[in-house]
Amino acid sequence: MYEGNNPIALNSREWLVNALLTLMETKLYSKITVKDICQKADLSRQTFYNCFETKDDIILFCIKRCYLEMMDGLKSKSSLLLSDITEELIKTFHKNQDMIHLFISQNLEHLLEYELASVIQVFAEQINSETGNHSHKYGTAFLTGAIAHTVIYWFKDPQPIPSEQLAELLENILSGNYYVFKNKI
Repeated sequence: MYEGNNPIALNSREWLVNALLTLMETKLYSKITVKDICQKADLSRQTFYNCFETKDDIILFCIKRCYLEMMDGLKSKSSLLLSDITEELIKTFHKNQDMIHLFISQNLEHLLEYELASVIQVFAEQINSETGNHSHKYGTAFLTGAIAHTVIYWFKDPQPIPSEQLAELLENILSGNYYVFKNKI
C-alpha cells in the first residue's frame, strides 16, 4: 500500500477508494474486479498497483483511516480514561456509519475485525509496558473480538441502542462492572 506523500499518488489513491465504494453500492464486492475499479476511477491498473496490492487493501485502508482518526482524537486527551476510549470508538463508528454499513452488507466483517486487531495491538503497546509478555496477545485477541462483534451486532441490529448507551455498555463490560458472577453454594 502506498505510504508516501506525493499529491498525485494521494489523489489517485482517493479516486480508487471512491471508485470501489461507489461500485459496492450496486455490485457485490466479490464480483468487483481491479479492472472495474480502475475503469470507474479512470486510472490505469499500474496506478492501482502503485497504490494497493489488492482490493481488500482498499477496504483495510478505509478502516485503518477511521481507526487512526479515533487514535488522533484520543491523543488530544491529557489523561486517558476507559470512557474516553469507548466514546471515541463509538463516535468514530457513528461518523463512518454509511461506509461500515456498506462493508457489513458486503460480508466484510472479517476485514473490520482484522484492522481493529492491528489498531488495538498498537494502542495496547502504547499503554501497556508488558507487551513482550506472551499472554498480552490473548488480551488483545479478547478485546478485538469483543469490541468488533459488539459493534458489528450494533450495526446489524434493526433497533440499535443509542451510541452513547453503547459506549457506556462497552466501558462497563471492559471495566468488569457489567457481569456479576456469584458463587453457588
